[in-house]
Amino acid sequence: MTRPRGAAALLFLLFLPATAWSGPALAAGEAWLTLPRGEALRAEVMISEDERHHGLTGRASLPEDRLMLFAYPEDGVHHVWMKGCKFPIDVAWLDAAGTVLAVEERLVPCPREPCPIYGEEISSRYFVEGVAGWLGDRGVAVGTRIQVGPIEPGP
Repeated sequence: MTRPRGAAALLFLLFLPATAWSGPALAAGEAWLTLPRGEALRAEVMISEDERHHGLTGRASLPEDRLMLFAYPEDGVHHVWMKGCKFPIDVAWLDAAGTVLAVEERLVPCPREPCPIYGEEISSRYFVEGVAGWLGDRGVAVGTRIQVGPIEPGP
């Protein structure tokens, strides 16, 4: 196998974070997240630095049956900042296998700085955001697992 060069190398690195999941590789766009009780929800996948930085900023809402998955190329401490978010959210931080390492519930929007920063000083690979209440409503807690899979194209 040859090493990717130029634009191919950039694309290879862009999609590399998803390979850590035990399921199929992910790309920017959408994925299925299968929660601890077996419910599958669509999630928007934030892979690029710009996507991760922007997140839910400026959105009026997120449907209750949708989540947002923030994927990083390697483990690290990844905090959440609520500036510009317009509704309360719950967040779960995951390791590379999808095991929930930490949760924060009912984080409130921050209309102006200074805004608090949320998240423990733990190393994680991903975090998942959803409307406030999704963690408890769907059985997501520290130690449970969230499985990730690609959205299959239609016929």
